[in-house]
Amino acid sequence: MPVTELLTTHAEAPWLPWAVQYFFLIGLAASAALLLPWALNERAALHPWCGRLALILGISAVTGPVALLADLHQPFRFWHFYTQLTPGSWMWLGALILPVFVTLALLVSFSLLRPHLGPKQPWLKWWLALPLWPRGRVLQALAWLTALAAIGILLYTGMEIRVVRSRALWDTAWLPVNLLLTAFLALFGLLLLLEVLLPRPGADRRPAPLMLRRAMTATLAALTLAMLLWAVSGMVLGSPSWLEARRLFVNFTFWRHLLLLSLAGGALLWLLCLSRNRRPVSAFDALPALLALLCAWGFRWVVLMNVQTVPKYGAGLYHLSPDLLGSAGIIVIGTLGLWLALAGAVWALLDHMGVRHG
Repeated sequence: MPVTELLTTHAEAPWLPWAVQYFFLIGLAASAALLLPWALNERAALHPWCGRLALILGISAVTGPVALLADLHQPFRFWHFYTQLTPGSWMWLGALILPVFVTLALLVSFSLLRPHLGPKQPWLKWWLALPLWPRGRVLQALAWLTALAAIGILLYTGMEIRVVRSRALWDTAWLPVNLLLTAFLALFGLLLLLEVLLPRPGADRRPAPLMLRRAMTATLAALTLAMLLWAVSGMVLGSPSWLEARRLFVNFTFWRHLLLLSLAGGALLWLLCLSRNRRPVSAFDALPALLALLCAWGFRWVVLMNVQTVPKYGAGLYHLSPDLLGSAGIIVIGTLGLWLALAGAVWALLDHMGVRHG
């Protein structure tokens, strides 16, 4: 009887922890861009956060692509996207959308923050006085263009994962939806955290946490509904994602614990949001804010890293190497430090008060 042995070759993981940081930061930038056009309206409920949305948009739009370049293994090969036409690739389409989004994001963010730059920076006066910075209806139109580009960013980042049919867990239309909703969850969590750490002075401070908590609760409700619809549709239609998730839950303790941890984190976030729904802002609000950020980041880690531990063809699970996990900590701390450093530099240029009133 002939025996045929199938051998597999060693290959590096296509997604590294840099990708987790990119998807998290670009999600923050894109969700902020979607809200910014409404925040420009002085009578809108979002208007008090206009300056902070601009700050999050601009800094996240810079730090996100830095993490993406690092994830390319050979960062300088990015120019291949522009010399090899592949319209059928979502990654190629993303390479066209990303520079447009980053350019618009920086232009809109600086144009919104520029009026707050005070007279203490005389070396900036000549640059700030240039008539090229958009304002009024032109700025509003650019904000809508940025929001349109943000839709392209959210679409391509979700679809470039979803189209990989060899990964059954990714083979669901609910994946881009969950990436969108968790991006908004992270944005509202970050805004609430800024409200706690750097409260805005004035009479409009009191309703601020109430609105942010309501927004977080609405996002949690949408995420819960999306999860239920994914499960129900998967059971009825027998979708590959649902069947694979069920197989992993039944056969592997790690994935059972991962699911239970996710459900516990979501339930705790629900409890924190509902218990603080009508109370004044306090340091306790940092808990749901940080948990919202952690849940959004953790979802991307599971989708991009843990799913890669499931073999495309075969049984068992792979294990993330200790070196990879060690480097992940450095990557997370490094990108977070870059974000905070840029935010601190911009905040200093804004005289420490401009954004708070923005």
